[in-house]
Amino acid sequence: MKINLKSICYIVFSFFLVQFCTIAEASDAKVKKPAPDQVIQMLKEGNQRFYTGKATYPHTNAARLAQAGTENQGDHAYATVLTCSDSRVPVELIFDAGVMDIFVIRVAGNVCDTDEIGSIEYGLVHVHTPVLVVLGHTQCGAVTAVAHTLHGNSEPFERNIPPLVDNIIPAVKRAMHTHADVHGDAIIPYAIEENVWQAVEDLYMESPAVRMIVKSGKAKVVGAIYDVATGRVKWLPDEPVDKILQRVESDPDKKTMPFATP
Repeated sequence: MKINLKSICYIVFSFFLVQFCTIAEASDAKVKKPAPDQVIQMLKEGNQRFYTGKATYPHTNAARLAQAGTENQGDHAYATVLTCSDSRVPVELIFDAGVMDIFVIRVAGNVCDTDEIGSIEYGLVHVHTPVLVVLGHTQCGAVTAVAHTLHGNSEPFERNIPPLVDNIIPAVKRAMHTHADVHGDAIIPYAIEENVWQAVEDLYMESPAVRMIVKSGKAKVVGAIYDVATGRVKWLPDEPVDKILQRVESDPDKKTMPFATP
């Protein structure tokens, strides 16, 4: 029988990752976190308080700041959120949360590249958050800029912007292909949603650690879109996330080594 060294290494690394997560939870986390579905409900309720004008602004007093100076965020943060740098998307306010409640990763276009994926791995594995929310938003400037470029009517970008937003290109193209009867800026809302799924796919392709922790049930990945005009979060269905994970698992190009090599 032919021995596949790559498969053996993956199994060994997978075993050690599971052991690491178990040990880390036992040694670092003093407080048992809510289950993923409970966290999602907490986020939904917090958002409802926000957009209905009933926000409570929890965990923002001096006592909480004192806690932050002496305690581990891993004992408190209940969600990791990847979202856009747009100033109209104030994450803690959106979910009526406070200090040490949400591990936030912000980047233009809520793309999922090396820095963001590493931050997500930290949030799920080391801060022990049971949920990752990939949060797009309406009127996203990054998605709009890519759509305009693909339509051939954009202005030149500064040199560092194209490699920042290139992850968005497949999402816009997919939206244009799926909705071939939609033209001009009307495609942008569809592209914004596709960009959420693109970020999930990029994350799963590049992070065996995230795939494993999701498959173990310790964490859940969800997509959502924030409406900058109303304050309301639209929660996207779970099915696309599950399908993306299944598709990535069968993709031979996915990354398979959870740990960095020395």
